[in-house]
Parts: sequence; structure tokens; C-alpha cells
Amino acid sequence: MARIFISYRRSDSRKWADKLFDHISMRFGKDLVFQDVDDIKPGKDFLLILREAIKTCKVALILIGPKWLRVKNADGTRRIDHPKDVLRMEIIEALRGRKTVIPVLLGNTVMPTKEELPPPLKSLSRRQAATVSDSRWNSDVHILLERLRELVIPRKGPESLEEAKQEITEKQNEYFTLYPQRPADALELAQKVLDHLDRISPQYPKDPDLQLLRGYFHKNEAMALRDLGRRAEFRKDLVKADRVFSTMIRERPGDAGAWNGKGSVEALRGNFEKALQYIDKALEIDPNYWAAKEDRKEILKYLEAKA
Repeated sequence: MARIFISYRRSDSRKWADKLFDHISMRFGKDLVFQDVDDIKPGKDFLLILREAIKTCKVALILIGPKWLRVKNADGTRRIDHPKDVLRMEIIEALRGRKTVIPVLLGNTVMPTKEELPPPLKSLSRRQAATVSDSRWNSDVHILLERLRELVIPRKGPESLEEAKQEITEKQNEYFTLYPQRPADALELAQKVLDHLDRISPQYPKDPDLQLLRGYFHKNEAMALRDLGRRAEFRKDLVKADRVFSTMIRERPGDAGAWNGKGSVEALRGNFEKALQYIDKALEIDPNYWAAKEDRKEILKYLEAKA
């Protein structure tokens, strides 16, 4: 059950929605966040799924960008004034359901006034908004994430952070005892670890090691899928891994593990020169980073053999 619903108009705030989804899901797990692009499968009744997602969520983030009010239909009328506008219907559902509704102002947008909103949405103007600016993106996002943590994160379970990290690190070692000889078993293990991360990460949303492990286990899952011939899923999981590492770099440019993770993703894509650039960046940050040194050695060995 997704506890956070992200409402946005694609023509207004798609790029911000994708970035914000990456920040939230990296910390809280994919199961706690609903974004229509990723969560509605082809052929499904999207209105029914949207209503159910809003009904079961705890917090609705209403992303408001510069065009949010001004997007128009072919006849020149504002889309938000149309009773069948999907975004309007999402907001009405959230307001009626007594959810915590947080307008998120993007791109230097100001909060719409009561007079600018259609009658069913006028109460939105009374909700305390969060501002997320491009120039202060990381700090503003962190403030929003703290608010979300207070609202949706469950109480800590019996497993401590150190116990969780030790267990997942052991699973990483176990993965490589299975892979590549037993890719199906390696895949099952990677999926179980990602499920575990979805359960434990929301309790420790600031821990960079759990974030890094999430990226690497998406990569591990991708490797097993590739060896099983499931190429479309392989590419999709590489995108997930890449998004985790890229989000980490945006937040912490000095994180050697994230740069090395980017390099490992590019190596799996066959972009070895690009992979070396990322790995060299990791070694520039931490010259003693063992994993980066090993990855660099393997890539150079491959390139020399290919030459």
C-alpha cells in the first residue's frame, strides 16, 4: 500500500515529479510511493487505480509548477476547470478523503489563491505549502522528506540499523556465490533483499549505506535477469539502479560509492569508456576504494582483450 501519492500534471511538472519520486523512493522504498507513470500497467482502468491509490494513501503531494493553472483544452478553457480533468479529480478525492494534502510549489511558482481555483478545489489554498526551488533543491527536498517521515514512517522494528546493514552485506556476498552459475537463485535472492530494503529503509531514511545497497541490488537483479534472457526487465532494472546512484550523486557529490555504482551500470550497458570516467571519479574521491579499483582493473582487462 503506497502511503504517499504524487499528483502532478505531466505538461507542467513531469521532470520535477520524476526527481522527487527518486528522492522519496530511494529512502522509503517503492511500495510507499505512488506515481502513475510507474504504477499503472497497460490495459488497466487508470481512474479506478488512481482513486484506490488516493483512498489508501496517507499523504497526497500536489505538485504545482508554472503552468499548473494555465494548461488549456483545445477550446481554450482551463483544463483544471473541466469536471473530468484527471488532476482535478485526484485533488478532489484527496481533499474529500481527509488526507494530509501538501501542495509542493516548483519552479518559483506561488500558491494559487482561492479566487484562482475552481470551487471544488478552493480549500487547497488553505493548505500549508512546501516550496522546492531548483537553486535549493537538496535542502528543500530534505525539509519535505523530514515532514513525510513524520507522517508516514512506521515505528522502528526490532532490527537495528547495524544489524540490517550487516545482514544485507552478507546477502551481497551470498549473491556472488550464486551468480553467475545459478542466475535464477541469484535473482530470487536479489528480489528478497530489495523487499527487505523496502521494509527497513523507511525506518532509517537518511542512511547512505542502505541507499547504496538498494542501487547495487537493483544492479544485481539486472545481471541475473540478463543471464536468464529477460532483456527488457534487465534494462528496466538498470534504469532503477542508475536512478538511485544519480540521486545519491545529486545529494552528495562526494560519495565515491555512488560514482562507482554509476560506473558499474554503464559497464553492464557496454559503455566501458564512460564507466571508467565514473570509476575514476570514485577513485579521485577515495583512492583506496577497493571496489572501484577492482572494477577498474576488470574493465581495463576486458578492453585490452578486445583490442
